Amino acid sequence: MAGYCDIHSHILPGVDDGARDMEETLKMLSAAYEEGIRVIVATPHYIDGYMNASPDKLYTLIDEINMIHSGGRKKPKILPGNELLYSNDIIRALDKGDALTIRGTRYILLEFLEDASYRYIREGVTRCLYAGYIPILAHIERYQSLRNMDELVADLVKTGAYIQINFSSLKRSIHNTDRSFCSRLIKKSLVHFMGTDAHGAYDRTPSIQGAVTYLQDRYGEQTVRRLLWDNPITMLKNRLL
Repeated sequence: MAGYCDIHSHILPGVDDGARDMEETLKMLSAAYEEGIRVIVATPHYIDGYMNASPDKLYTLIDEINMIHSGGRKKPKILPGNELLYSNDIIRALDKGDALTIRGTRYILLEFLEDASYRYIREGVTRCLYAGYIPILAHIERYQSLRNMDELVADLVKTGAYIQINFSSLKRSIHNTDRSFCSRLIKKSLVHFMGTDAHGAYDRTPSIQGAVTYLQDRYGEQTVRRLLWDNPITMLKNRLL
């Protein structure tokens, strides 16, 4: 395995609530590389009706970052995307090119408000699929209507959605209530991608090694490779898993 692929990151400078400037972006890149991450999909928030960074601006930033030589140090490659907050107009934004799919594929990173009902989430997934987009549900563990409801997550997967969880949700902590839920989903093959959801160099950092060790010890190297490399690369090639 060449390394790991992070499909959910707010690493671009000054475009959302992630990295504040280029200096912080470069620190995040350095930290990510040290963690073993070799490819990062930049997924700044896209919220319909808000002042979102334009695709042209995102592409320009990504090109600039990828071309920077960090004192001879290696860094992950950044690819374009958005984290899309679902609304009735999100498909229009995608069709117009105002919002981005992941690297120009049919895949989209789709989020909902934490209190969204299961019915609303399923309806959003179905609408996106009918429009020709393949939704990856961001941080599935956050949605109150799905938490500890494995059968509802399974139904969304059966409908055609893919599932992403955050590395931080596997962290060992007495305050982490998501770990057992996420672990069950992994065991049932209901998780397809992992993401750092990194927002900074000092808080919500691209730290993954604790989660990787947990995955290796509990599920084996094959699961690590599937979630952190094989599935992301297949997705980036615009192929079905």
